Amino acid sequence: MKKTLLFVLALAVIPVGVDAQASDLEETRVLAEQGDALAQYDLGAMYYNGFGVPKDDAEVARWYRLAAEQGDAYAQTGLGFLYALGEGVPEDSVLAYMWLNLAAAQGIVHAQGGRSRRALGPFQASYGGSAVCAA
Repeated sequence: MKKTLLFVLALAVIPVGVDAQASDLEETRVLAEQGDALAQYDLGAMYYNGFGVPKDDAEVARWYRLAAEQGDAYAQTGLGFLYALGEGVPEDSVLAYMWLNLAAAQGIVHAQGGRSRRALGPFQASYGGSAVCAA
């Protein structure tokens, strides 16, 4: 009896969870299309991780850019790394540094580290991988 009841309860919960996920995705998409920066970042993250949508680097970049242009520091960080890696956008060290720098100025520690690595990259390549620069 207990096993049957648990099974029935489990079946009842599963469809609600799937519907809730689809509902969250659609709600996020609507808000993102209306210009909500947090929803734009969240939708970009969904495309990055493949949550409810197929992974799509171009869509990640699209939604991160929209949020980043509104000043969302997390979207700026994400977009900076997309430019650094050439994922969904052409690889561009200058744009990577710019977006990471904007995010770092807002206190995003992860962006600060990424920005530093982007800045040292040309020196490391020129000086045999050493990050030491003469002052």
